[in-house]
Amino acid sequence: MLMSIATGVLGMPALGSKQAPEFDSRNLEELKEFLEEFEELAERHGLTTKEKTKIIVKYVDKETKKFWKRLKGYRDNYRKLKRKIIGAYSKTLLENKPTVAKLVKLVKKLAKGSITDEKDLNIYYRKFWIVAADLVEVDVINKKQHCHSLNYDPELSRILPNII
Repeated sequence: MLMSIATGVLGMPALGSKQAPEFDSRNLEELKEFLEEFEELAERHGLTTKEKTKIIVKYVDKETKKFWKRLKGYRDNYRKLKRKIIGAYSKTLLENKPTVAKLVKLVKKLAKGSITDEKDLNIYYRKFWIVAADLVEVDVINKKQHCHSLNYDPELSRILPNII
């Protein structure tokens, strides 16, 4: 006998069920993990961006729900809403939060010749990508600046496409 799995909004798990993502606003370190879990679940159930914006608040406490519903993107643009959520908490999310200064320091270290082989390049690339992607996510830099920073060194920009 074939069983059909509910998709869309009706297929999303109920708050408190084992499958439901959870976010405790007193534990901000869990925010990114919560968002990832929610997005995976929403993707599996085929939610539209508009549905995601309305359903995500179902999995948070009342105060957080009130706050998130007032952010830009609520009701129609999940990507914008997610950026606004992360931006609203970015000052307290991580003690070691990414900054443009950290990104510049990393790029300047590269320019001083700290990369001598492919292993060093891979380490640099991963560190750069983490800091830059977080900065893009909270609208500190845009994707164009992200890519431009990655290609800071002419030699690096020549060899990166062969490694990536």
